[in-house]
Amino acid sequence: MKQKNENEIILKQWIRVFLLIAVIAVAVVSIVSIVKSLNPEQAAREKLYSYTYNSNLNYKVYLKDNQFFTSPYIGMNKQYITSLIDYIDVDATYNFQSTKELDYNYTYSIVATAKGLYQNTDGEDVEVWSKEYPLANQASQSGTGDAFTINKNIKLNYNQYNDIMTDFRNQFGLSLDARVDLSVKININAGLAGESAKEMQATNTMTLEIPLLQQTMNIKPNYVNSGGDTIYKSAEETAEINVPLLVFGGVLLVISLVAFKILAKSLLAVTRKSEYVLALNKILKEYADIIAETHNMPDLEKYDVINVKNFNDLVDVEEELHSPILYFEVKENVESVFVIINNTTAYKFTLRESDFDHFIKQD
Repeated sequence: MKQKNENEIILKQWIRVFLLIAVIAVAVVSIVSIVKSLNPEQAAREKLYSYTYNSNLNYKVYLKDNQFFTSPYIGMNKQYITSLIDYIDVDATYNFQSTKELDYNYTYSIVATAKGLYQNTDGEDVEVWSKEYPLANQASQSGTGDAFTINKNIKLNYNQYNDIMTDFRNQFGLSLDARVDLSVKININAGLAGESAKEMQATNTMTLEIPLLQQTMNIKPNYVNSGGDTIYKSAEETAEINVPLLVFGGVLLVISLVAFKILAKSLLAVTRKSEYVLALNKILKEYADIIAETHNMPDLEKYDVINVKNFNDLVDVEEELHSPILYFEVKENVESVFVIINNTTAYKFTLRESDFDHFIKQD
């Protein structure tokens, strides 16, 4: 019994799948081209340089003379007894690095902000009073290079701000929370070395939130340790739509859509044909003992032809009549006929590739 080999059909199916994926990729490229042509300012952006930064606030909590602690200070991320605190020693560090040499100017300020807080009905802290206390004069520095570092040491008199908020609470008879925020704010203006334009304006603020009016407290850092950005050349305001790129993208999109339609239709046809071959092979393999292949289609005009709905019905007839099932391939990979002839009656089952069309055909 001859078996149908579906490998070639499956191979054709995979080739069409690959081509379909390639067409989709081309369509994506065409859409990107169209978008770029309609957004010339975005497309014309030229990368000038990138920069990164690292910032950090390291602190030690120095203690008053006492009989309990042998060390003069306690390190970071601990719980502190406020009545033993003398001052807080903070080392602020900011490292800047660029991919190209820049003419830069930076300023920084160090400020302690005392704040009186209460919680509203939503559980959020709301300021009732705050005041800034500069801890250092604002400093400015200019230079040329691809990196610079700022290092500053700050000594925060914790008891000074605790006393300020104690007086505020007692004077107004308020039940409130309080803290002092130690902030280091850095502003940077920079541009490529030797050029007048200053494309980069950046601000970075490092803050330690330090509770007041409590018996014990812990210090909460509130800043981003690292980051960066890419600086682009400003696009010209008179930038116009890129017509050649728009036409290229449009033509490519039309071609890809037409190719997609053709390939999708072809893929569905190959898939249907593959299902037909698999079904035919299953019949020929499972019922090889009762099927006889013929190279000539029997002439059924002189017989009373009964068309059965499925092959299993034909098997039932074979079991009853004990007559072989004649098999003839009308058209390869498209249509096959199975027939049982008994006296003047012919029982016929036709397997067609179109039987596996799962999609509604449209004219």
